[in-house]
Amino acid sequence: MYELPGDVFVCGQLLPAQLQSLSEQGIQGIINNRPENEAPLQPTSESMGQAAQALSLEYHFIPMLGGLSSELIEASVSAYEKTPRPIVTFCASGMRSAALWAFAHVKTMGADSVIKALEESPYNLTQIYPLLNEYELERKDSE
Repeated sequence: MYELPGDVFVCGQLLPAQLQSLSEQGIQGIINNRPENEAPLQPTSESMGQAAQALSLEYHFIPMLGGLSSELIEASVSAYEKTPRPIVTFCASGMRSAALWAFAHVKTMGADSVIKALEESPYNLTQIYPLLNEYELERKDSE
């Protein structure tokens, strides 16, 4: 598990039983970016959501299958804005979750700071820098 700015932790696949420990460590929200049935024996979003709900954790299922879309980015921005922190976000390896974290935080941190944080993490996503810059400008123009 790797901490990114904004009190967000990114990791690979979680299991429902692991949410108890995360809750005891103070985690308040879970964002699941892994599509259903991506791998054998992968927990379903429903089982993850039920485990989160039983622990009073806020849970969002925002699966990233294929590339980025404006709907996926906006759903992520909304989830990060609404979810109490600290947050754990996950997918198979953490890479997709880190990319969606980047778009959700570019408005407050700026593209340069987001990329710097990612460069210091296990998630090398420098290839999304032009998209982050474009998205940051669009968000500023829409205000």
